Amino acid sequence: MAHVSGNRTPGDHGHVRAAHADRERAIDLLKIAFVRGMLDKAEFDLRVGQAFASRTYAELATVTRDLPAPLPVPADPVPAVPDEGWLTLQRAVVISACLLVPTALATALGAPFADRYDNTAFIVLPFLALFLASLISIPLITEALHRRRSRPRRPQAPAPGAGGKAVMKSRPPRRSPGHRNFTLAVRA
Repeated sequence: MAHVSGNRTPGDHGHVRAAHADRERAIDLLKIAFVRGMLDKAEFDLRVGQAFASRTYAELATVTRDLPAPLPVPADPVPAVPDEGWLTLQRAVVISACLLVPTALATALGAPFADRYDNTAFIVLPFLALFLASLISIPLITEALHRRRSRPRRPQAPAPGAGGKAVMKSRPPRRSPGHRNFTLAVRA
């Protein structure tokens, strides 16, 4: 009989209500059996429906009763890294470039001709637009960097040839230059 839940089988606690996680584990076992060719499509669909409809461990046991016990249950998937939302660093840089480049060009191209205009608005407006674009761009990029740094990271895979274990290379402790001289003086 295939194991549905951690250390217990569905038959051990026949009258106890099965949890949704137990149903999902039974369905995972059915998926493995289907992929390995132990079940055809119609039987797989029927058993998945029975697994969802089962309320107790005894009902759930009937779904996986004829499957061999050593079917490996797939490990829980690695949790996905949460999305940063709409504000990614790349988008923040693009938005900032779209704000800053035109205003900087308008300011740079308009400044040499400022003495030709009688109206000061033609002089002040490009500088004001550049200032406002900077006020928008700097916090935007800062927030994107903060989100990028604060998101959880996936665990890194072990190094090749490590035999499934991550190898941590330790460095010798840093010592001051006078430390070596002191140990040599003590030995002498």
